[in-house]
Amino acid sequence: MVFIDDLVVELFTLIFVAVLTLYMTLGVYVGYKRHGETNIYSHISPGIIPLAILGIFIIIMGLFTEFTWTLPGSYDMLFGDPYVLLGVVILGFAISIQFKQKLQYVGLLALLVGIMGVWYGINGFQLGLTKEPIALLGMYLAFGFTGILSYPVTLILDWIPGSKPNVWKGWMVFLVLFWLALIIAIVVTGITAFPAAAQHLASAP
Repeated sequence: MVFIDDLVVELFTLIFVAVLTLYMTLGVYVGYKRHGETNIYSHISPGIIPLAILGIFIIIMGLFTEFTWTLPGSYDMLFGDPYVLLGVVILGFAISIQFKQKLQYVGLLALLVGIMGVWYGINGFQLGLTKEPIALLGMYLAFGFTGILSYPVTLILDWIPGSKPNVWKGWMVFLVLFWLALIIAIVVTGITAFPAAAQHLASAP
């Protein structure tokens, strides 16, 4: 099998997931804040199909990276391990929404995967496993903390139905941090992905 470096498309899928998640969660907040709407599924259900497609795609591409990476070193683990588990979390989130299950259990899984991502990023940075160590560290930390903050955010989403009007006052800090982590993840990943795409198109690896 011919080796193909798919890291660029994988980076772009990370951006797509982050943008979609940001859009969905902001929609829930705006609907609740403006209209007191507690039916979160009316805002996030339309995102199930693209979210599930991205989750399946990420799992497939992550496993492909794990099984076919032929370059020396542990790059398959550094990139493949957290990528596959991210796909599992995304698909789990989509399934939970579809069947209207509590989201906090997927949020707990996201927290664990986020901790793992932070650990992988720190070790990858320390071992110098990339030509752009700062970008690598920033991306892993941003997505890692997004995963960690997913747990309190999913708790909020579970509590909104039947909640009191002041539910957002106590938890707003977690939502803001979650959105900031997503925005930073989008920016840092974009800084890495767009130049890499240009380089790969000019000279395919």
